[in-house]
Amino acid sequence: MNKRKRISLIVIGIIVTIVIIFSLFANSIAKNKIEALLKNNIPDHIENSYKSISVNVLGGSISFKDLNLLIKVKDTSLIRANIKMESFTIGGLSYWDYLFNDEIHIGKLKFDALQLTYYKDHKNQAKDSTIKDKPFKLPKPIIIDKINFKNSRVSIFENSKDSTLLSSKIINLDINDILLNENTLSNRIPIDYGDILIKTEDIFFKVGIYENLNIAQIEIENNNISIKDILLKTKYSKTELSKIITKERDHIDVNIGELKINPINFGFENDTLFINSKLITINNPDAAFYRDKLVRDDLKVKKLYSKSIRELPIKLTVDSIAISNGKVAYSEKVHAENPAGTLILSDLNGGITNLSNTYSSPKKTTINVDGIFMNDTPMNASWSFDINQTNDAFTFKGHLGKLEASDMNAFITPLINAELEGDIFETYFEITGDFNQSIIHLSQNYDSIKLDLLNKKRKKMKTLSEIANVFINDDSQVGDDVFHNVTANASRDKTKSFFNYLARNLKASLLIMFTKKNKTEKQKTNKHKDRKKAN
Repeated sequence: MNKRKRISLIVIGIIVTIVIIFSLFANSIAKNKIEALLKNNIPDHIENSYKSISVNVLGGSISFKDLNLLIKVKDTSLIRANIKMESFTIGGLSYWDYLFNDEIHIGKLKFDALQLTYYKDHKNQAKDSTIKDKPFKLPKPIIIDKINFKNSRVSIFENSKDSTLLSSKIINLDINDILLNENTLSNRIPIDYGDILIKTEDIFFKVGIYENLNIAQIEIENNNISIKDILLKTKYSKTELSKIITKERDHIDVNIGELKINPINFGFENDTLFINSKLITINNPDAAFYRDKLVRDDLKVKKLYSKSIRELPIKLTVDSIAISNGKVAYSEKVHAENPAGTLILSDLNGGITNLSNTYSSPKKTTINVDGIFMNDTPMNASWSFDINQTNDAFTFKGHLGKLEASDMNAFITPLINAELEGDIFETYFEITGDFNQSIIHLSQNYDSIKLDLLNKKRKKMKTLSEIANVFINDDSQVGDDVFHNVTANASRDKTKSFFNYLARNLKASLLIMFTKKNKTEKQKTNKHKDRKKAN
């Protein structure tokens, strides 16, 4: 080795040694500064502890092990939040950007096994309205390339008997390209960000006094959301709910296999939240509703759906909702000695278009669905309304295929102590109405309708049944092209739901249909098939 090379190696060795010594010295100084900062400059209502801290000045990183932050409500012993994590790392801090670009640039913030416990109702008393907090001012813009949470958990509690308001296990959360500056601080969402990926499991949310929401998994990738195994359920049994409520309320058991939103966009316009989506897909929804009519009625005026959408506190625009393989069961208990009567819709497929309060007339919200009614009766229905019409005008029309009258006994018998016999070959109906009044056109083809009245022991009352059947138009004419047509009017009970409104229409028309010798019209079958297609 020549002299020149030896000198070069010696110089390089000296430089490396100096750098190592400087690094160790700088790391020690930086560590002491950080520890002093955490000890002396943190507000009194925040306590912190950690097992160890390591600093790498050259690499621009700081790492804490077993970090714990206990945040109290100012001037009280109440705990506002407790934050624990196995490790917290700040990596890739850019000195160049800090010194020459006048910004704080961090490569990555990483949180491992973070556990956040938050107490929602632990807070200071309301401040004097004449005292205004000083606006927060950033010393420099902050840029973070990536924030990562791994294997974390969030729990939010409130002051109530069922204290858990929300809990969730965060499998992974990545947010890229975060920017925080004076401009973003003035927005309702105070940061700008790029790509986002979230995967959570075991989500629990207390919806209210009576219902809980459980979700197996949520995945969010940029603007696409997938939610699996959604369960919205009343936390009490049917009997328990009836004992504790003071006015009627549905007992709910809703299970959705999967819900997808592709894509979703949200933000604020003039302080109003907006949510937009092209398509929402709902797979395998299974819903059961039970209403105990022995509980006192809720006499509050109920909105129709058009008004509810129109008066949402947000701007909602959903182009399409697709529903596949759904099931809905509705049960109603009227007599204490009888079980509840139940209606069932299954194999439901359909969709909703223009679910929105942002479009202009004459565009309408439309709902189309087909499926099976009760045991094996094919059905389809179409419902439309314009949310901009303040009288809440709507059209609801539908078609039912062959229905054995006895299939309705699961609903009718517990409610009115009666049983039906006979065949209803085909039914068409169209209801047009508004918030106050409606008119229904009903067309049916049926045969040998018979009503049996029962006593409390479910035994047939022969004499009364014979008298009742004298007034029933049983239509003994056989033929699949003979239809009875009636028109009836109905007034809305504004303390009841929209579906009660539909039931009042059907009740009014069926009362005429089965108790009067209606005019029959022999019409070509294909004409009704055309009407079915139109529906």
